Amino acid sequence: MFTNRYKYILLVLFVGTIPLTVQSAARLPFSSSFEANNFSEWNGGADASLTVTNEDSSNGQYSARAQMSSGSTADNYKDFYFGDHASVNGAPATNGLWLELDSKFDAGFDFGTERIHKIAIINFEDENRRRRYQVIINVRLPEEIYFIENLAWNADRSFDKTVDAYSQNIGQTLTMNRGQWDKLKLYIQLNTPGSRNGIVKFWQNDQLIMDFTDTYLRENTNFNPNKLILSNYTRNTDIIGIQRWDNFYLGIDPPASVVRPNPPQLLE
Repeated sequence: MFTNRYKYILLVLFVGTIPLTVQSAARLPFSSSFEANNFSEWNGGADASLTVTNEDSSNGQYSARAQMSSGSTADNYKDFYFGDHASVNGAPATNGLWLELDSKFDAGFDFGTERIHKIAIINFEDENRRRRYQVIINVRLPEEIYFIENLAWNADRSFDKTVDAYSQNIGQTLTMNRGQWDKLKLYIQLNTPGSRNGIVKFWQNDQLIMDFTDTYLRENTNFNPNKLILSNYTRNTDIIGIQRWDNFYLGIDPPASVVRPNPPQLLE
């Protein structure tokens, strides 16, 4: 039987063997179900028609709600900084990153003439807080399917190009469930700078519908993901309805819904 001292030594030795890439990036894991009835878990952002409400939720009592109105554009967003973001300057998220959230478009939501509607964004920002790459979860219209963009931006804040775009490539085509909560889960793994070896996976209601293993997420750069954005920005003025978000999780470990092997047990 090991004494407490030897158990401690074994634990230190075991933890010391964990690769750096599976150790936590700064401020992760992050979760938000808006149960404080406000946006206190987030780091600010414009919210002209974005509120926390208890009228509908997927987890707990509260969720975030944005009202889209005819004749008005929308610039609703909330930010969360992590990793090596300039406002954090912490350990970077250099390998795999998981994002899970619940999303809902109320029955009767009208996308108008919009072609792509934003839900959530992961930014790769530089030392001056300028976005350089983005991975965006969207609904693509008129098909109403989930669609992921990978965008590049220049250092002067101008748009560069769409690096890659990802649509469903597994199984029969699934559409969003209007009037119901959809659980969305995204996994990204950075490419080695200059190599097409990044990974993008996406699940809709626990069903894997996208699996790409040759992505070029950050091209030939070393930028890292470091900002999460809840967003429904649009310049269109003919969108009408209510969009909702709930139950955010962001981390380098899979969300709790993913089954993982049991960790090794210390001997008695």
